[in-house]
Amino acid sequence: MLAINESKRRPAQAGVTLIELIIVMAIVGILATAAVLPVIDYWQRETVILQADRLASALSLAQKTAQHRRVRTLLTLRDASRGWASGWRLLEFPQGASADSASDARTLLSEPLPTMPIVRLYSNRPPDALSYEPMGYSRISGATVAISSGRHRRNVVISAAGRARVCKPKLNGDC
Repeated sequence: MLAINESKRRPAQAGVTLIELIIVMAIVGILATAAVLPVIDYWQRETVILQADRLASALSLAQKTAQHRRVRTLLTLRDASRGWASGWRLLEFPQGASADSASDARTLLSEPLPTMPIVRLYSNRPPDALSYEPMGYSRISGATVAISSGRHRRNVVISAAGRARVCKPKLNGDC
């Protein structure tokens, strides 16, 4: 009799139903959608900070190269037809070379801007003005290059002595 009772029992169900699977997928989709915007915002902020630091480093390299090698250096556009969107390059002019002759210049650094996220650079000076004389002094004072992506922005400010510093416009009044 025991054998008959066991055969009449239903087997235990294993797995999930289609409805349970759809509900779980909907919850995962909602959570993923909610997480996308903060991730994109974080990505834009970190990209702006990285590009501002790279530009400040390139300007510092330009100043130090001009001082130690006693040559004129110029931080300019990578591609004049695309403007600052193409990135920047650092040129070194040999002693006695004309500042207008780019063919005599040697490229020390070429830095492209990332294509994603979109990063914008704006300068309050013409592109050929970010240069240093052989003594390391900047030919301009008060130049500012703004780097932005989304709602994030950093400024790279060049002082009268030629030093570049990165600042956040909303926090620093002198930025």
